[in-house]
Amino acid sequence: MISRILATLALVVVVVLPSSPAAATDATVTVANMTFTPGTVTVTLGGTVTWDFADATAHTTTSNQGFWNSGPKSSGQSFARAFSSSGSYGYHCSIHPSMHGTVRVPLTATGSSSGGWTLRWSTGTAGAGRSFDVQVRLSGTSSWKSLRNDTTKATAKFNPARSGTYQVRARTDNTANDKSSGWSPVRAVAIT
Repeated sequence: MISRILATLALVVVVVLPSSPAAATDATVTVANMTFTPGTVTVTLGGTVTWDFADATAHTTTSNQGFWNSGPKSSGQSFARAFSSSGSYGYHCSIHPSMHGTVRVPLTATGSSSGGWTLRWSTGTAGAGRSFDVQVRLSGTSSWKSLRNDTTKATAKFNPARSGTYQVRARTDNTANDKSSGWSPVRAVAIT
């Protein structure tokens, strides 16, 4: 009888666990042995990623889109960067181009299904050389529609007339070099 109860509890625990890990406020990436470990991290909007350089050999963490460059670091040095806007940020080592990683930053949604949602894709308005794109789609459809394009604002109210579950995503544009981050992880919001 006890083994049957334990088996049932184990099944319940498996069912209620999320399918993907939640974003951490901050993350640490170890740079050693010609790799970034972990290769992909997800942090909350405004979260900080710290790269710890363990090798005697110098490496960099350099954004593929020109958002940051640590310069050469080695032997116990570190580099930290706060991520104030949503997107997926690919990066590499400029000394060893085979080394690469990704930082994912989801947007946030506060509100309710009956009153609508405030979507936030940045901790503040865009600074010089930055803008944001935000897209939405009704779950079950394949085409994304622009909610905001090249906006410098950090938030928008989302409360469409049609009920359903919507998916939203955002990216950050580096207008100085005409490159954009990848799209942020998709966030689902319900409208009733």
